[in-house]
Amino acid sequence: MLPARIDELERVQLELEILRSIRTSTQVRQLLAEEETEQQGLRRTIDERLGSLRREAERLKAECERMEARLERLSFVSRSLSDDELDREEEKSRADEAAWWAEWRHRRSSRQDRHGEVVNRSSDDDITLRQLYKALARLVHPDLAEDSRDRAQRETLMRMANEARDAGDVEQLRRLLAIWARADDGPRPREVEAMRARVAQLRVEIGELRRQLAQSRMSSIGMLLRRGEAEIRQYLRTEEVRLRRELATLRLRRRRVLRQLEERRQSLNVRGGE
Repeated sequence: MLPARIDELERVQLELEILRSIRTSTQVRQLLAEEETEQQGLRRTIDERLGSLRREAERLKAECERMEARLERLSFVSRSLSDDELDREEEKSRADEAAWWAEWRHRRSSRQDRHGEVVNRSSDDDITLRQLYKALARLVHPDLAEDSRDRAQRETLMRMANEARDAGDVEQLRRLLAIWARADDGPRPREVEAMRARVAQLRVEIGELRRQLAQSRMSSIGMLLRRGEAEIRQYLRTEEVRLRRELATLRLRRRRVLRQLEERRQSLNVRGGE
C-alpha cells in the first residue's frame, strides 16, 4: 500500500477538528440554554415574591414626581389651577415634546438621505416577534431531537420560546436565537482551504459562545443563582424589607406633597380674593 498523500492526511485531520469543534459548540450551547433556563426560573421566583412591591414603588414614585411637578407649576402662577387645568397643560407639554422629537427625527432622516447615508432602523422594524419565533422553532423544535436528552433540552427551549412570544419579549427570543443559530447545517466543505476556513470559523463561534456563557454567569442574576438556596432566600427577605421601607417613605412623600399642594392652592385662593 502506498502512503497517504499529505493533503489527504490534512483533510482527515481537518475533518476530525471540524467534528470536535461542532461537538464542543453544541455542548456550550447546551450549557447556555441550561443557564438561561435556571436564570429565568429565578427571575420568576423573584417576581412572584417582589414583583407587586416593585410595581407599587414605581407607581408611587411616578405619582410623587407628577405631583411635585404640579407643585412647582403652582409656585409660578398667580391663581390656583384645578387638576383638570394641570392635566391639560401636561398633555399639551407631552404633545409638544413628541412633535419636537418627530420633527427632529424627520430632519435627521432627510439629511442622511441627502448625503446618501444609511438610515439606521430599529431591529424591531426589520425582524418581527413572529419571525424570530418561527426562526427559533425551526432550530430547536423537539421533533428534530437526536436522542432523549436532546429532546428534553429542546422541549425546555420551546417552552422558553413560547413564554417569550406570549410576553412579547423580543430580546429573549433574540438571545435564544443567537445561542442556537447553527452554522454547521448543510454539506461540509471538502476542499482543504474551505475546511481550514471552517475550522477557524468554528473556533471564533466557540469563543463567542463561551464569552456569552461567562457574561451570563457573571450577571447579577447569574451570580445570585450561584450563591445557593440559602443566599437566595436571604436576598429575597432583605429586598422585601428594603422595598417595604421604600414604600413607607414614598407614602410619606406623597402625603407631604399633597399637603403642600393644598396649602399652595389655599394661598392662591386667598390672594385672589383680596
